[in-house]
Amino acid sequence: MSKEETPKSTNNCCQPKDIVDVFELITILNKRYEKLQRENIQKLDLTPTQLFILRELWRLDGQQFKDLAEACNCSRSTITGVVDTMEKKDLVFRESNPNDRRSLFVKLTKKGKNLKIETLPLESMVNGCCPGVNQEEIEKLGGLLQKLLISLIP
Repeated sequence: MSKEETPKSTNNCCQPKDIVDVFELITILNKRYEKLQRENIQKLDLTPTQLFILRELWRLDGQQFKDLAEACNCSRSTITGVVDTMEKKDLVFRESNPNDRRSLFVKLTKKGKNLKIETLPLESMVNGCCPGVNQEEIEKLGGLLQKLLISLIP
């Protein structure tokens, strides 16, 4: 579809082609960020999702699968698979919820807790990664992305 044929936006919103371009840029940025993460955590034999789950459990140990899935913005079945792998690595274990027999908590093992010492904070991983962008621009971009996220109709 040519530029002239691009549908015009209704309700005083952004142009559809422009928003598609923005979402494509966000996807590319996310892939590069995940590559940067992988390079920093591969010596620990972790994936970005495993690191995210560990960070959530370091923040608050003993979370339910549904809470981890919500925090990771993924499905419970995805979390179950990742936790299965993490259990095999002796990083986490499952524990029954005393208040609800149907739910389980994911908790850190000693090895999972100790891994926090070996893991660089995300801030260290990205330090110096974007020399062409200053603090004010990052803050403005963060605000705009937050606004985009809130306004996105699911």
